[in-house]
Amino acid sequence: MNEKEFEHVKKQVEIVYKQYQNLLDVLNEKKDDLSGYTVELEKKEGEKKLIDQEIKNLKEKINELERFKKQLAEEKKAVYYLDMLGVVMSDFRTFLISRVRPTLSSYASDFFSRLTDGKYLEMELDEDYNLLVYDNGEKYAIERFSGGEEDLANLCLRLAISEVITERAGGVFNFIILDEIFGSQDMIRRQNIMKALNGLSSKFRQIFLITHVEDVKNDMEHVIYVSENEDGVSTVKIE
Repeated sequence: MNEKEFEHVKKQVEIVYKQYQNLLDVLNEKKDDLSGYTVELEKKEGEKKLIDQEIKNLKEKINELERFKKQLAEEKKAVYYLDMLGVVMSDFRTFLISRVRPTLSSYASDFFSRLTDGKYLEMELDEDYNLLVYDNGEKYAIERFSGGEEDLANLCLRLAISEVITERAGGVFNFIILDEIFGSQDMIRRQNIMKALNGLSSKFRQIFLITHVEDVKNDMEHVIYVSENEDGVSTVKIE
């Protein structure tokens, strides 16, 4: 190879090498671009995962809301039926009360007449179950009368209620307990009360009277004394 050919080949090599360098630079640029794309892709994939998780959470919330909506609809339905039942029960209670009120009035009147020695012959319960007492053919609210007579009228109503309940229950209730019913009554009315209670002994096997009035103990079959000493200890004595 002569010098001229050598120079020609050398120039060709330089041209090819330069092309190689250019291609290498382009390749490096493409690698840099690819690296950037890879980072961006990873970033987008991360964002996609977050969005997918958010979608999943929203779907769960939607399902939860649907369950809550269904439950709410069922509860509204239950409330509707409960309201209907409340109305029915209220009407039924009013119906029962309207039927028992005359009976209570009759029984209470009988007790009141006996306990007052015929001074007052009739008692009545109005629609709101307020006590009314007849005096000389005219009816008056219970507040018109003395405290002792008012207490006596309330006692008669309590006895009437006990008697009606016992009758309706077929005699299941075997005892009644009466607390401090003598305090506002005079001696005659105390005796009348004891007579009326003795008359109830056929309906109630046991009648318990709680009282601080000493002079009624002679009319009782059994007496139980409960006393408290200075130390706060209670003792029981049976006569």
